[in-house]
Amino acid sequence: MSRRGPNPDFTSSRAPDRPPKDNGLLSQRPEAPEERSTAEMLLRPHVPALDVLLGEPIKVLDDGFVRVLDYMGDDGAVVQAARISYGAGTKQVHQDRGLIRYLLRHRHSTPFEMCEIKLHVRVPMDTWRQWVRHRTACLAAGTELIFDLPGGLRHGGRQCYAVKIEDLYRKFQRTVHRTRPDKQRHPHDKADRVRAMLLRQMNDDTSQLQHTHIVNVYKNGVKPVFRMLLSDGKAIECTADHRFKFRDGWRTLAATTGLRLQSGRAVWNAGCYEVYVNGRQLAAGTLHRDPFWLNEQYTIRNRKIADIADLAGTSYHTVRRSIRRASPARDERNLTTLCVPCHRQAHRNEIDYVRRLGGPPIKTEWVKRSRRTVNTPVVGKLVPIERFEYAGEKETYDVEVEGPYHNFIANGIVTHNSVNEYSTRYSVAIDAAQQTPPDEWRLQSALNRQGSSGRLPRDPGAKLSAAERALQDDARRVYEERLAAGVAREQARKDLPLSTYTEAYWKINLHNLLHFLSLRMDDHAQEEIRAYARVIGEQIVAVWVPHVWDAFLDYRRHALHLSRIEVEVIRLISVRDRAGAIAAAERHGLLGRRKDGGLARNRERSELEQKLAALGLEVPWA
Repeated sequence: MSRRGPNPDFTSSRAPDRPPKDNGLLSQRPEAPEERSTAEMLLRPHVPALDVLLGEPIKVLDDGFVRVLDYMGDDGAVVQAARISYGAGTKQVHQDRGLIRYLLRHRHSTPFEMCEIKLHVRVPMDTWRQWVRHRTACLAAGTELIFDLPGGLRHGGRQCYAVKIEDLYRKFQRTVHRTRPDKQRHPHDKADRVRAMLLRQMNDDTSQLQHTHIVNVYKNGVKPVFRMLLSDGKAIECTADHRFKFRDGWRTLAATTGLRLQSGRAVWNAGCYEVYVNGRQLAAGTLHRDPFWLNEQYTIRNRKIADIADLAGTSYHTVRRSIRRASPARDERNLTTLCVPCHRQAHRNEIDYVRRLGGPPIKTEWVKRSRRTVNTPVVGKLVPIERFEYAGEKETYDVEVEGPYHNFIANGIVTHNSVNEYSTRYSVAIDAAQQTPPDEWRLQSALNRQGSSGRLPRDPGAKLSAAERALQDDARRVYEERLAAGVAREQARKDLPLSTYTEAYWKINLHNLLHFLSLRMDDHAQEEIRAYARVIGEQIVAVWVPHVWDAFLDYRRHALHLSRIEVEVIRLISVRDRAGAIAAAERHGLLGRRKDGGLARNRERSELEQKLAALGLEVPWA
């Protein structure tokens, strides 16, 4: 990962000496190790201009920021991902910049998914509600989420209850009593009941299974999904960019296994990949005696013995003894066959005791039985991935859960919800809110119900800004009074305004990031989220992948996309057939009339008129 940044868990794999100077051909960098006859250390691709920005907050709005925490890949990673699809023989035909432009122009996706970036953002809550809709890592319909029933927990056990993700989505929709509106209950009653259910999740620190609550369920549309099958029979269908917990941490399937769609089949890189699943039971208070858990904490995560003792709820010396002398007495793999003299030597006077007690010889065998105690902890376990299958295009969903660990159990597999937001249920809300200057109050657009047009005069705007500050201060005062009185944070926060700032960690691949920017940098997007999109695009992406950014500006940001109807009308205008263009527009319903004879409002016609203006063509019906 990155060489510098605020997260100490990220370490560098780059050699300490300076990498060789780039000769301009990205495709001539070191390629995959299997292409070489001898093993060698590969230098991690890095972008010096972006390294300078790591950890530095870039100011947005009055108190927001965007910070780059880490990144993977660059322009060269896109080129290499495309080259490997059809070999190295075409390197002389396509230059790297031209290849990137070709890929973006023809809407290829997989090469751009090889690059990922992790951002830390501070953003108003109402803007974040728009932002979080861009959830690209998805689970397919039919995926079951695992809940625990309260009754089972009260009796010392676990009684699971599986619910399909599409059923959860329907419960989160507003309900309407159509036959008796006067009997309408709370329209979000079903959603509130789901939010109170105990959804299984895994503690990232101890690997123990615990419970969380659902915040919301999102429907993300029809997408290509893959079926991941594990060696223990579990399976789940999801997109290639969904994150699972592997042995080395949270990563997407595409980044870890190279999963991709090729000629209608699922293709991935050979290797042994393991993901965490539902878990296994342990006796209460014996985490430090479990060799799998102890090995993960001490060997894989490199935790200190004192930290392991805190997680296991025992002393430093107890954990140290467990590490030094793991008892094999109850390990069936430690059993062996002994001859009579050796058995006597090992067990000494055992036979004499049997003879003195009298009776026939005791013939029995040891049967390993699982111990079951009240409130038995369950920890996640690693299971190898057996294979992948392409499941076709299906309706996809995503689930947002409460922190601090943003994961949940689906189909018995530990999966992530792709966004980590600052939780006011566990922490005190950030004492900052977005404030609007007097000259920045926007008027409602008369043509677009979702947009704005023009500004309010400064004098009435000053009164609104003063009222806004008073409202925010009063809401904060009430919130802090509730906390001081001992009210739970999850309840005290309910009246905080949407202008309150929140923070989140956002990890996304380049393909989906470009889609986010194409929507949120558009002139029709809300001004607040456009400010964040401009910073991410112009100050981060443009530095990180300059060739991709140039192609994005040419083929997405400043390009015109024409529908079949628009092509027909523009073709007639170009040959000076004004009557034919008007007739075509009328035939397709663009020139509807009001009762007074004027043109009725039509959004598609308005968009066509804007494109005609951009092309320097006259509107024939004007």
